[in-house]
Amino acid sequence: MRILYDISTLGLAHLYTQSRGGAYRADLHITGGLAASGQCELLFCANHSSVAYHGSAAFLAGHEALGSIPLLAAGTLSRHSPVRAATSATHRFVRQLLGTYVLPTSVRRCAAWIDTRLHRPVAGTASEMDVLHSPSVPLPPRAGRRLPARFVTVYDLSYTRFPELYGAAYQRGSAAMLESLHGDDRIVTASYFIRDELCERGIASADRIDVVPLAADPDTFYRCDDRETIAKVRVRYGIPDGPYVLSVNSPDPRKNVAHAIHAFAVAVHEHRGPLSLVLAGNDWPASDRMREAITQYPGLRDCIVVPGHVPDHDLAPLYSAASAFVYPSIYEGFGLPPLEAMQCGTPAITLRTSALPEVVGDGGVMVPPGDRDALAAAMLAAVSDESGRSVRRHRALAQAGRFSWDRSTRTMLAAYRASLDGATAYTAIAASSHSASRLSR
Repeated sequence: MRILYDISTLGLAHLYTQSRGGAYRADLHITGGLAASGQCELLFCANHSSVAYHGSAAFLAGHEALGSIPLLAAGTLSRHSPVRAATSATHRFVRQLLGTYVLPTSVRRCAAWIDTRLHRPVAGTASEMDVLHSPSVPLPPRAGRRLPARFVTVYDLSYTRFPELYGAAYQRGSAAMLESLHGDDRIVTASYFIRDELCERGIASADRIDVVPLAADPDTFYRCDDRETIAKVRVRYGIPDGPYVLSVNSPDPRKNVAHAIHAFAVAVHEHRGPLSLVLAGNDWPASDRMREAITQYPGLRDCIVVPGHVPDHDLAPLYSAASAFVYPSIYEGFGLPPLEAMQCGTPAITLRTSALPEVVGDGGVMVPPGDRDALAAAMLAAVSDESGRSVRRHRALAQAGRFSWDRSTRTMLAAYRASLDGATAYTAIAASSHSASRLSR
């Protein structure tokens, strides 16, 4: 198979570290798996924008395993190479100047108008390639009658479920993903929950949707029991002595970080002894809700630690030393952070909602959405019940072991093959690959 994979997400994340979220990790591991599989000829494109193309070229230039894979571009792009580079540099400068990840509407529209004239998407035909996969980026316009099998990845439908949380630009970009689908184009999701939601909303039928769960990077997220390493990490980020609960700080309001803070205030009041809450992650303008929640508890000033962005090399000891990982998101298309925590042997505490039961299974604790006392009680149990700590750790590791990027790659390849030859064997292969995760629902 000749597979054309859009790596715009990798290119943008190479330029902007704030973009290195779940979609970035998924594309990084899926492309690496495809390249190493020996079962396909892999080619790349970056149809999102000139900026994404520029970032993708820089990313590939520094990547040992993927650097030799061709990055395709429309024929007109080479003539505009200096202009494209200048556009990318200007884009980055404006974002740094304004100090925001989301540029003003007028700036975005002007940039998009210019970019459509500089950067044409690569569409491909069946004579050139067999599969075109466009994760996180709308499929390009159809290039002719004979087309490759086309895939788009949809991680969630948050913009339709919570339109009040997202601006018009985000909603238009998310809607464009689904609007780019035509005919026999297929959708990839990371969970059965999103597959079912797409079906319920009449967006696609189940036979056009392939479920390819994500996984945690074993080189980044692993059980760390080295006391010296853990001690250094605690000192580096100012984490007080004693047990702590780890959570994440995200600008997305549906991640519901403030709920974890309010529940922690209840837990620390009832706990005998020191207890801390560590809120890791990038600090964004949209983190105001988190800061407002913290200010409501001046007596907990020394108990709540906000270390900011934590580099990958410190994540394993940070996760491993936590008594629990709290993730009170109200809606998830998969839920990668809880899986990453469980792979470090740290039980996850989440809400019983959306795709989280598929991921957490019995490797953690799920509480009803909106129940602050239940969330606080789960924190207290994780910190206080020392006798059950080993059991919880083994359950977390066992649940995380049901997911792997190798399995995800095999399932993705099976979906590609099925789209080309219509083989019914894919149904059995996919069911076998995901039987473990389905049992955990």
